[in-house]
Formats: sequence, structure tokens, C-alpha cells
Amino acid sequence: MNLQAIEVVVRRLFSDAEFRAAAIADPATALAEYRLAADERSVLSTLCTQLAVADGPGPKPGLGFWV
Repeated sequence: MNLQAIEVVVRRLFSDAEFRAAAIADPATALAEYRLAADERSVLSTLCTQLAVADGPGPKPGLGFWV
């Protein structure tokens, strides 16, 4: 598991609005620049989906500690 890469991606998702928008629109392309295992990519893609819900209009579902 590449915890350093995961941490970099998560930090960037929350600090870089342009990257976050790209990751929400197409997680596979946005995450391609990082060396991630398939399971790590899957989890981060799920996070991008959750962020799409959180960034969208309307009530915010409970996303735990991600938001």
C-alpha cells in the first residue's frame, strides 16, 4: 500500500478545486498520474464520487470524516 501517494491525492482533492473538479468528472484520468494499486485507485474513485455528492446542490448526506 502506498500511503504517501494516497495522502498526496487526498490532500490535493481537498486543497485544489481544479483537480477536485477533474477527479469528480473523471476519476480514472485524474488519478492516472499517481502510482496506485487497483484497490487504492478504487477507494479514491469512491471518494471522488462522494465529493461529487458533497459539492452538488441540495442536502448533504453523511460522508463521515471525508467532508
